Amino acid sequence: MNPFEQQMKLARELMALNAEWFRKLTEFDSKNFSSYVQFNQDFASKLPEVNDMQSFVELQREYGEQLWSNTQKALTTRGEMLREAFEAQNTAIREAFSPAEKAAETPKDDTKAKAA
Repeated sequence: MNPFEQQMKLARELMALNAEWFRKLTEFDSKNFSSYVQFNQDFASKLPEVNDMQSFVELQREYGEQLWSNTQKALTTRGEMLREAFEAQNTAIREAFSPAEKAAETPKDDTKAKAA
C-alpha cells in the first residue's frame, strides 16, 4: 500500500472513530440532561413539604450532596469515554505508521547476504 492510500485509510478510520465517539457522547449528554431535569423536579416536588428553616436547610444539603455525586459520576464517565476514544485513535495511528508494516511491504534483497 502506498503512503497516500495508507493516509486515506487512516483518515477514514479516524473519521469513523470520531463519528462513533461523538454519537456516544451525544447519547450520554442527552441521558445526563434528562436525569438532571428529573433530579431537579424531584427536589422541587419536595419543597411544599418544607415547614421550617431546618427542614429547608436539610433539603438543600441533600440536594447539594446528590448533585455533587451525580456530577462526579458524569465527569468520570465522560473521562473514561474520552480515554477510550484517545486509545482507539492512538492504536489506529500506530497501526498505520508501524515499522513492521513498512518492513513487510518492502521486499529485502537477499542476494547481498548470499554473496557474502
